Amino acid sequence: MAGRRILLACLAVVVAAPAQAQPSQLETAVKATYLYKLAPFVEWPADDSAGPFTICVVGPDPFGPLLDKAVAGQAYDGRPFAVTRTATLTAPDTCEIAYAGGTAQQVAATLRAAEGHPVLTVTDGSQAAGMVNFTLHQGKVRFRIDQAATEASGLTVSSKLLSLALSVHPAKGRP
Repeated sequence: MAGRRILLACLAVVVAAPAQAQPSQLETAVKATYLYKLAPFVEWPADDSAGPFTICVVGPDPFGPLLDKAVAGQAYDGRPFAVTRTATLTAPDTCEIAYAGGTAQQVAATLRAAEGHPVLTVTDGSQAAGMVNFTLHQGKVRFRIDQAATEASGLTVSSKLLSLALSVHPAKGRP
């Protein structure tokens, strides 16, 4: 319940970023917080791993220390969060969440590398959208969810998170 309240509070943050400008530090901090706050709302296939729950930032890192600060001391399912940064996603099985950044070609390559693996892919308003795609809507950081892509990778997104999304691309066979 506390996770849901924090996620809702993040939705309520107004981000005053002029069009075509670099994202503000507040907008970037909200997105960094979203990355780890998404975890409790997603069900991954059974995993016996006792290692950290890893968020991979693939390509250019827009978060810098903001993401490290956001996950410091946090855990999911008894596993502490860890952040790794890499130019390309060559080992998708080492990530539970992969933020894909860079050019449209770099983002598309990351999404292809993660395809079929239980990795929640997150993008930021790019043309090649991940399972979760951040967007600014009426000055607020929001997100869209591709439920078909999550289910194709063996992930299940909770109805609570789906209800908070700006839009949902439904799984096959669902309205």
